[in-house]
Amino acid sequence: MILPEQHLRRLLEKAIAKAYPSIGPVEIPVEPTSEATFGDFTSTVALKIAKQLGQQPRDVATHLVAQLGILAPILEKADIAGPGFINFTLKPAWIMKQVAGILADQHYGENQSGKAQRVVVEFISANPTGPMTLGNGRGAFGGDTLANVLTLNGWKVWREFYLNDIGNQVNILAESVLRRYWQQQGIKTEYPDYCYQGEYVTELAKHLKLHMYKVQNVAVLRDRIKGRVLGMMITAMQRVVQKKLRITFNTWFRESSLYEKKLDVKTLDVLHNHDLLQVKDGATWFRTTAFGDDKDRVLIKSDGEKTYFLSDIALRWNRFVQRKFSREILFLGADHHGYIRRLNAAVAALGFANKLDVQIVQLVRLIKGGQEVKMSKRAGTYVTLEEVVDEVGLDVARFFFLMHSNSTHMDFDLDLAKERSEKNPVYYVQYAFTRLSSIQKKLKGLPIVKSSEAPHTSELNLVKALLKFPGLIEQVGRNIETHKLPFYAQELATRFHEFYTNCRVIDDGKVWQHRLALLQATNTVLKKTLQTIGVSQPETM
Repeated sequence: MILPEQHLRRLLEKAIAKAYPSIGPVEIPVEPTSEATFGDFTSTVALKIAKQLGQQPRDVATHLVAQLGILAPILEKADIAGPGFINFTLKPAWIMKQVAGILADQHYGENQSGKAQRVVVEFISANPTGPMTLGNGRGAFGGDTLANVLTLNGWKVWREFYLNDIGNQVNILAESVLRRYWQQQGIKTEYPDYCYQGEYVTELAKHLKLHMYKVQNVAVLRDRIKGRVLGMMITAMQRVVQKKLRITFNTWFRESSLYEKKLDVKTLDVLHNHDLLQVKDGATWFRTTAFGDDKDRVLIKSDGEKTYFLSDIALRWNRFVQRKFSREILFLGADHHGYIRRLNAAVAALGFANKLDVQIVQLVRLIKGGQEVKMSKRAGTYVTLEEVVDEVGLDVARFFFLMHSNSTHMDFDLDLAKERSEKNPVYYVQYAFTRLSSIQKKLKGLPIVKSSEAPHTSELNLVKALLKFPGLIEQVGRNIETHKLPFYAQELATRFHEFYTNCRVIDDGKVWQHRLALLQATNTVLKKTLQTIGVSQPETM
């Protein structure tokens, strides 16, 4: 179906062609207004073309509105506001007719802006050296939801979990488990501060079966067991992700595979051929400053050890060159903000500038009883993501984590999350869906009649909310703004509750046809919104 924004853009195109034929093609912005008092939609096109015309924006807007009076039978009115905004109010009858279009469109809300291009979304990617924390929850649910949105936007989406399965961190994990194991066997063993803390190390040690109990060379035995220890950690992570978070990845990509395939060598060859490497003080440096980084970066240390950044570049080569993704979206924690410039430099050096979107996910505080729950990863005292999901439920966890922009810090209010009332936004939205399902069941078998009454304000507001869905999906995919989806779900639930309060669907044992259609359309859009967020749609509560 043709959406209101599309109608208005076409009308403005015609108005511009009539009023200013010398103007070439121009991108015409049309967006929903911020307040109902300003109408339904607004456009800043007059401000956009005024400079080119050498006229005042309000004069341009006035001229365009004069043309719209002839061209736009769908408009109730078009007003000029501020320096030259054009605000549109749609005709109620036209608004109500859109319900049929929503019901007839099996792919309502979907578009082909992605043009079937391949995009890889890397999210969570928690180090396999400890349980997943609250911070991982933001990337988990944000990345999964974004992948859903991109699919609706016509992208071919590939979900990927990147495992840092090599390096000193894996050595420390294996050593930590080994030392705990020896302690469990009654062997007096030191446990240095650099070892990982937490109960999970003790649990891993319980599953470690060794034929020798006598303390030997730590490094030798550590290297023998680290494959097993790492395997146990990855299996535990996969269990949480798949069973508790219900997120499915297309691949769990191991960093070690990059070196098995010699992609580190390939990457160095590419950079060398572009004269982007420099040997200094025995180390090999990548001249990232040539691409806007604030300083050059080491790829191979003077002792021959390869850095994680070399792995990062090799991974981009694998994704863009070998697997031919046309876009990558990468979710990183708040402590990785400094990686953005160097990653963009790496992608540009490989010939794929502007193909990488890095999303920095800010920190999470857990609030209980109005107080922050203090956590220390170093001391091993922290609440895991799995524990929070177990306590509040997956639906609530997903919804709460998604309600904040990635760029803002968030407080996870545990008490509110456990509320089973309308104070909890998740239950408020799910109750709307439950009520929708219940009403539709009651209407089955009742005679359906038409009405000639003018639409109620609550009906119009509900339809207007439904019409926002396609534009929202496109906007969220374009700007990576997944936090707007739970707020839209709440708006939709509010408009439905208002409609239910003010408008009778059944009258004298008969069902009003237009209101039945509106119920069905609301059910369709609310269900699709919750599916996109990854929240269940209960028919009973």
